[in-house]
Amino acid sequence: MASFTERVVKCPKCGKEFVCKHSTECFCTKYRLSAEVSAELRQLYSDCLCENCLREYASK
Repeated sequence: MASFTERVVKCPKCGKEFVCKHSTECFCTKYRLSAEVSAELRQLYSDCLCENCLREYASK
């Protein structure tokens, strides 16, 4: 089983730095995105979004 470490990421949308945990403990696991929104995010951004920006997309 692969073990992931936390990493500091700069949100590609707003520029805010945050910690990505790459696990079930990461904030992103509590948000559900439609297939369409997920596809849009993959096209627009090459890395994780901060929680505030992800929340905006989750509410679409």
